[in-house]
Formats: sequence, structure tokens, C-alpha cells
Amino acid sequence: MILGIVQEKGGVGKTTTTINLGAWFANLGHRVLLVDLDPQGNLARGLGVTGTPGAMYRVFRDPAYDILEAAQSTGYDRLDVVAADTSLEAAEIELVSVLSREHVLRRKLTAPSIMERYDHILLDCRPSVGVLTINAMVASDRLLVPVETQYFALESVHTLMSVVQTVRETLNPALTIAGIVPTKHEPRVRVCQVVLKGLEERYPSYLTRTIIRKYVAYPEAQLRGAPIHIAAPGSEADDAYRALALEILGEGQAGEPAPVKTPRRSRRDDAGVAQPGLPLE
Repeated sequence: MILGIVQEKGGVGKTTTTINLGAWFANLGHRVLLVDLDPQGNLARGLGVTGTPGAMYRVFRDPAYDILEAAQSTGYDRLDVVAADTSLEAAEIELVSVLSREHVLRRKLTAPSIMERYDHILLDCRPSVGVLTINAMVASDRLLVPVETQYFALESVHTLMSVVQTVRETLNPALTIAGIVPTKHEPRVRVCQVVLKGLEERYPSYLTRTIIRKYVAYPEAQLRGAPIHIAAPGSEADDAYRALALEILGEGQAGEPAPVKTPRRSRRDDAGVAQPGLPLE
């Protein structure tokens, strides 16, 4: 599965979701590659990795450059990352005049060397709908849309879904939505309650059962350069992304349940703590 993590609004938790969802996929036994498509380059830093300068620029601009050459180990089993940096800004500008520019990333990610090595590829997109993000949508099998439960969220999702529909109609008819996941949710805050209700009403078939609440553990994990299940194992913050990983892996492409590998038990599992995620029916 190639999963694009997309949202045109910044600060909604795309990178946090990419890191922790990918880490849980790996923790569940899957081989995972995380790919940074944001010139800010926070994905590798959030994993404590110093990226290879210009790696993602070469992925887009050098037809002979295999993305495996850009992949680096994170130090965690089954989890690799391709880092980005500010040179990726130049790639976005230069791609404007390239023939079939929307398919550059797909050609690289569907190469036999990549497909044989990884079970899942997660794409951390920049907060805009430009050439790089369109490349991610064309390359992806499914999209996950993190939405902070704040005032401007509903409009940003509406705009993004219009873009997704256009991509489906013109470039990638097989593209599906893995889910719209509420992030940074504060259940006692009135605006969060209203926005979540609005998401339930507008996107009932897309909204994930799992809701990612606002926990201080997430920025602390980023500061440590580690996934949440390493920085705070068994915490509610860790449980949230475990639940999201299981939810996504449990939903097949055509609505059929996909097999989910038995997860490693955390120290909270034996205590019988229920997994987070509010039923929305």
C-alpha cells in the first residue's frame, strides 16, 4: 500500500501521523518506508535521522536515481525514511515544465526494487496542493487526511476533497480515501466538539473511528527524535496511533477486511485498557 498523508492546511499533525502510523505498521511486522515531500524536512528529524542532502530533489529530477539510494535506516526495525530538505522547493518549480510531471514519483515508487522491499510506503505531504502533492496523490493507492478539530478545518477538507475528485477523474482513477482522521482533539473544548460534529455530518463514510487527541507526549517524542511507542510506550497517546494503524490495516481496498498481524502486546494491554477511538454511528 502507498498511503499519502495529505492536508492543505498546516499544523494539523501530518508529520506526527506519518511517523507514528509508520512506526506502528513496522511494530506490527510490516516493512515500511516513510517519504518526506515537505521541504521543511521535519520527517527525518522527528525520527532522529540526519537526512542525506538533496536526496528527494534527486528522486524527482534524476531519472536514473533509484529511491532506494535515498532511503536511510531509522534505527528501528523494518522502518526506513527518505529525507527532504529545502532543495525540494527547486524541484517543485522545475517540474512545472516537465512532461508527465504528475507521474514522476509513481514511477519511482512502483519500481520492482521498492515494491519487493517494502509492504507499505507512507508519503508525508507539504501543506499545499502543488506539483509535489499532486505527485503524491497520483502515486498513492489511498489517502489519509488528518484534520485538526478547529474552526477552519471543514473548509480545508472540502477544498481538498474537490482536488482529490479531480485527480481521480484525470490522473488516478483507483485512488481511494483511507479515512479522515480528527487530530489534536480536545473533547472538552466547545469548538472541537462542534467541528467534530460537522465532520461526522459531512463525511460519515470517511471519518475514522479513531480520534487522535491532543497530548503533550507527541511534541516531547519529536524532541527526542523517536516514535511515540518508543518515547511513551503504553500511554494513551501511543494507544491512539496503535488503534489508527489497526483500523487502516483492517480495511481492504474494496471494502473487504484485510488480515492484520498480531501486534506486540504493550504493558497496558494486560491491564485490559480499551483502545481509544470513539464510535461515530
